[in-house]
Amino acid sequence: MSRFLLLYSLSCVSGCSPRQAVEFFLVHHDFDLTPDLAYGSDAREHLDVYRPRAAKAAAPVVIFLYGSRWQHGSKNEYHLLGQALTGRGLVAVVPDYRLYPQVVFPGWVADAARAVRWVGDSISSYGGDPNRIFIVGHSAGAHTAALLALDPQYLRRAGVAAGSVRGVVSLAGPVATAWTDPDVRTLMGPPEGWRTTYPLEHAKGTGPPLLLLHGGMDKTVAFQNSVRLGSRIREHGGCARVVLYKNLTHVGIVIALAAPVLNLAPVMEEIVRFVRSPESSCASHSPH
Repeated sequence: MSRFLLLYSLSCVSGCSPRQAVEFFLVHHDFDLTPDLAYGSDAREHLDVYRPRAAKAAAPVVIFLYGSRWQHGSKNEYHLLGQALTGRGLVAVVPDYRLYPQVVFPGWVADAARAVRWVGDSISSYGGDPNRIFIVGHSAGAHTAALLALDPQYLRRAGVAAGSVRGVVSLAGPVATAWTDPDVRTLMGPPEGWRTTYPLEHAKGTGPPLLLLHGGMDKTVAFQNSVRLGSRIREHGGCARVVLYKNLTHVGIVIALAAPVLNLAPVMEEIVRFVRSPESSCASHSPH
């Protein structure tokens, strides 16, 4: 963690943001980036593709859905994550998607489903294997990822064939909660429809394997969200594994993923293991 603090201090001296400073020191651009590919007609419906430069065969694909409360965020903030994933031999796809107030639920879920359709149709041109597509989401993005896994209507409406997504990873996702904050209640639409926004309501033991990762020190989204959803899926005979990292916060879990060099927790290793064998999520939960 000391190295991260050092980089933060250097950012204050240089005048750039902490994220920009970290990227300056840690992003080595040993990958090929194809930015701003359109998967829809809206200005927000564009994605970036990161490809391992040394890849000799079609690689598994990770679609990363960032968080920020369904109201903020940009794919331009995830170069470090793209590097981390390509460094493990994966093709990374980071889409932007429409946000509140431009849309309310389920606008961003529909966008994510269209991004999955684009990957299935086009990723072979960028070194990815369309038969090994995985979705990883953090926070609000994890909520979207969980809905794509558990409620088949979204991928079906986007024209994605059943079984196309091999597995889904939720990082610190609000996947088993009720909306209480006024801004979230507004963007989730009328109260009579909230039940359809809850991933826990769709947990029937069907769908792709899930890996639910959460920090034990998360004060933004309680780790019990992941525990409850994982338990519900397993009760119905589905595959869901929960891994808790006792020393990680809500933001810390995505930092651990994007910058494994900091050795905060083996989040990247857990995801790579899942990509190699998604059926491993049929195991019960594990603390770290």
